[in-house]
Amino acid sequence: MKRTKSVVFGFLLASSIGLAQNTDFHHHNAVFGVGSAIPAGSTTNYLNTAPLINFAYGYRFNRLFQADAGVQMAFGAANNRNAEVTDVGAIQGGDHEFMIPLGGRVYIPQPFKRLAFSAGGGTAYLHYSETVSSGNVGYSVGCYSCTSRGGWGGYGLANLSYYLDSNQMFHVGTTVQYISASTNGPAVGNVPALKTTDHWANVTFEFGLSF
Repeated sequence: MKRTKSVVFGFLLASSIGLAQNTDFHHHNAVFGVGSAIPAGSTTNYLNTAPLINFAYGYRFNRLFQADAGVQMAFGAANNRNAEVTDVGAIQGGDHEFMIPLGGRVYIPQPFKRLAFSAGGGTAYLHYSETVSSGNVGYSVGCYSCTSRGGWGGYGLANLSYYLDSNQMFHVGTTVQYISASTNGPAVGNVPALKTTDHWANVTFEFGLSF
């Protein structure tokens, strides 16, 4: 009888410890990052490496799984030198490349409390647009996106993060992301007016808040 009680007590203790460990995480993870959008493969024929900013949010269901959504924007990758026609005449144009990943990730268990490794993937939408900068004289809201193209594809990523505090609220890290998607529509800068399959290898350095 005593042995049975000991086994039951041990099982309950192990279960309570496992439950406590399973709740030792934050559900909400917000990230801001900066880095480079780097075209890969044949995409380098018409797109250049460009500065990239990243805003992302993840909802962590448990210690292993998280759903992700984000918006990334590169500046000038299409090297647009076209004069955009506005209500006040022709103005020198620029271009922005938007990347919208929607997916999830898996956290890889490891013994270091302040380190987090994760890998994931999902679907991604690309949107390229020729623009007129709001800093130009004669800026016209009606021509902020003068010409655009876009399309769907997929992405994969790997992340390494380091928590700055024992409560795991603040972290810094780096993410390597690969995107492959098709875009179609009018020409945007050097991107031809054809259906293209575009590849990006993006690297960002991030600051995150978990709560």
